[in-house]
Amino acid sequence: MEDTGFRFRDAAFRMALWLLAMLAVRFCLLLSFPRAAAASAASEGTMDSDFTMEVISVSYPAQTQKRVFIYHTHTYEAYEMDPDNRYKQTEKWRTSDQNYNVVRVGEELASYLRNAGIFVTHDRTDYELPRLSTAYSRSLQGLQTAVADGYDLYIDLHRDSYSKGNGANVVSFDGRETARLLFLIGQGTGSSLEDKPDWEANQKAAEALSNALNSRADGLSRGVKLKSGRYNQQAAVPCILIEVGNNLNTLPQALSAMEPLSGAICQFFDAP
Repeated sequence: MEDTGFRFRDAAFRMALWLLAMLAVRFCLLLSFPRAAAASAASEGTMDSDFTMEVISVSYPAQTQKRVFIYHTHTYEAYEMDPDNRYKQTEKWRTSDQNYNVVRVGEELASYLRNAGIFVTHDRTDYELPRLSTAYSRSLQGLQTAVADGYDLYIDLHRDSYSKGNGANVVSFDGRETARLLFLIGQGTGSSLEDKPDWEANQKAAEALSNALNSRADGLSRGVKLKSGRYNQQAAVPCILIEVGNNLNTLPQALSAMEPLSGAICQFFDAP
């Protein structure tokens, strides 16, 4: 026969344990409620007025890409023809064919600069027509449009005329016959117009480029020449005219000079 008193005590003991467990669960819920309520309030935008949240925005500065504008006031200037580079002449050492005149040289420079990560606009506009004598007035319009867009360097690329007084006609660069370069800076002293170039700033840039060229091949640059004209250099700074070789240089010799010139321009931009 079972002991009914024992069974009663056992049931009462289990009931007491269950009640204790329920109380413990309730106590834990009460402890966690403030944090849960705070999280809920935050999600609903009902936090206390003295609560502040600082949002930190991290932005990375955009890489500043240098910009170069290349154009050609005397667009038809060309070089001595050789068996591989023959063209139809508009007159002696001049052609409208942009595969053989200074426009081709400008495109070579633009290609090197773009490969170096520089943004380049190469203006191929024919500024010579209808008259060579008024080419600068037309190229000024193209230059002013570029200035409005904003560039870090403006280059009017030309071909010079041969003179015995200029010394050697080529130098060696990387084992290649390479045409020599001249930087021409206009002071504006020969003009009655009040709008004068900032020729000293332009000269400083030209001298830096000239020195960088000669560090790559001695005599590659013939230096910087100051002239009394403006050459449209009143439009911006730094604005320079570069003579790439002369009429007795060949096109390959002129093209060969664009690699070191692009390197000099990159060095100019990297200078502090």
